[in-house]
Amino acid sequence: MALQMKALHLSYVVHVLGVAGAVMVLVWNISFRGGLAWSSDNKNLIFNVHPVLMLIGLVIMGGEAIISYKALPFKKAEKKLIHLILHAIALVLGIIGIYMAFKNHNESGIANLYSLHSWLGIGLISLYGIQWIYGFLVFFYPGGTADLRRESLPWHVLFGMFLYILVVANSALGFLEKLTFLENSGLDKYGSEAFLVNFTAIVAILYGTFVLLTALSRGPEEDNHSYSAI
Repeated sequence: MALQMKALHLSYVVHVLGVAGAVMVLVWNISFRGGLAWSSDNKNLIFNVHPVLMLIGLVIMGGEAIISYKALPFKKAEKKLIHLILHAIALVLGIIGIYMAFKNHNESGIANLYSLHSWLGIGLISLYGIQWIYGFLVFFYPGGTADLRRESLPWHVLFGMFLYILVVANSALGFLEKLTFLENSGLDKYGSEAFLVNFTAIVAILYGTFVLLTALSRGPEEDNHSYSAI
């Protein structure tokens, strides 16, 4: 299935929303939440790394990886490498982001894995890693047979898109969870920080939406490896 729109044009919207989302989550955690830290007596600074890396990693870098096949005017081999590297960066940032949440909880005496957001997060990062490893082995190195690649591609794409939708949904759930905690601790429900968090989540959802639209749109005419395989 392919939409009759040029992926390149839609990708501009993706890039703009990605930059906006990254700036917004950084402003929230640096200006409103006090900053970022790998280690600190203020354990909240450790946790602040989590939403930053999860949004910039799995959502934004993951989205850029998905649209790379449709939005970049390069040869298939070059786009495959870019796709692989961007997903690897997203995966690494996601793993570090989840580690920082555990680090904050452990050092603060807070229980782990008690919420739907955390359950989904562990499941999604595991599936993301499996998807990346399978893609590397089958499509990159050592590479599967032509039949295996042809039969695997539609499922690899479909599962990747499904996984990305869940990643974006879980990021919105994470923003909601954190904001609810803050509001229950006294944060003004109609204050500037609350609005910033909600709008950051909206930008993340819009970003994910345009990633999917771009992936389902027309790529370069010379492209012979695209998401139209669905």
